[in-house]
Amino acid sequence: MFISIAGAVALVAGCTAIGFYFAAKEGFRVRDLQEFKKALQILSSEIEHMRAPLPTACINISKRTTRHVSELFLNFSQLLEANDGETAYQLWAQVIESQKPHAHLADEDWDVFDGFGKTLGYLDKHMQQSAITYAIEYIDEKTASLLTQADKDKRMYRSLGIISGLLLAIVLW
Repeated sequence: MFISIAGAVALVAGCTAIGFYFAAKEGFRVRDLQEFKKALQILSSEIEHMRAPLPTACINISKRTTRHVSELFLNFSQLLEANDGETAYQLWAQVIESQKPHAHLADEDWDVFDGFGKTLGYLDKHMQQSAITYAIEYIDEKTASLLTQADKDKRMYRSLGIISGLLLAIVLW
């Protein structure tokens, strides 16, 4: 009897935890998008005021951002410095592909960052600033829509986690 009760409690707790994970998943995406926004703002400042070369600017970004974004820009900087004839965009695409599994971003987010990478080291300062502004505007719009949707989804995922756990516990009892 005790084992059955413990199993039911563990089942309900596990389903509840899964529900809470899915409720928080959009929050992880918002956090990553905001960190990319911060990186782009730093890059804009580096281009506009410091006039730093791209590898140096990427190192500075990696020092002032959190894990996923920091790794992306640090790896990009290292590839730029060890470049053997590839374009900045090709290196950017390699880094993005290697970081996709580690970040909580959707394919549409990666597409915008991929498009942004096409301007790196290729266009003049004004056009690069325009590309950064476009990416930041996308992040702002996407973040606002995700926050609105996340409020609705959080309650649903949490409730579904608890209810499905209780339902499974009752059915398996």
